[in-house]
Amino acid sequence: MARMTNTGIEVLEAELQRIEKGMRGSAMTAMLNAGAEVLIGAWQDEIRESHRKTSARDLMASSVNKTEIRYTGDGASIEVYPMGNDTGHRITNAAKAFILHHGRQATRKGTKEIKGDKFVTKAERRKKAEVMAAMQNAMNEFIGGKE
Repeated sequence: MARMTNTGIEVLEAELQRIEKGMRGSAMTAMLNAGAEVLIGAWQDEIRESHRKTSARDLMASSVNKTEIRYTGDGASIEVYPMGNDTGHRITNAAKAFILHHGRQATRKGTKEIKGDKFVTKAERRKKAEVMAAMQNAMNEFIGGKE
C-alpha cells in the first residue's frame, strides 16, 4: 500500500494564521486608511470642481476627513465626509454636502431649490480603482513584510 508524507504543512498553517490575525488588526487598519486617503482626495477634487459657485467650497473641501475605524463583529469600516461647521453658521459641512449631493426643494419660507448633482457618487466611481489598488498595496506590504 502507498504511503504519503507531508512536509511544510505547519509552515503554511502558521502563515495563514498570521494573515488571518492581520486581517483583524494592522493589515485591516492599513488597508482602510489607504483607501480612505484616496477617497478624501477624490471628494476634495470633486467639491472644488463641481461647486465653483459655492462660496464655502474650499472650506468644505478642506474639511473632508475620515472617521476612526469602527469594528463590528468580524469586520471594520471607516467613513469619509466633510466634518465641522463653517465659522458663524449653524449647519454642518456634512449637511451642506448632503444637500449639494441630493438637492433640496424650495420652501414657502423663501429657500431656493437646489438641484443635487450626485458629486459623491461621481467621486467614488471615478476613484474606485485607485481605492482598491491602495488597499491591495497595503495588503501586499503586510503579506510581504511579515509583520
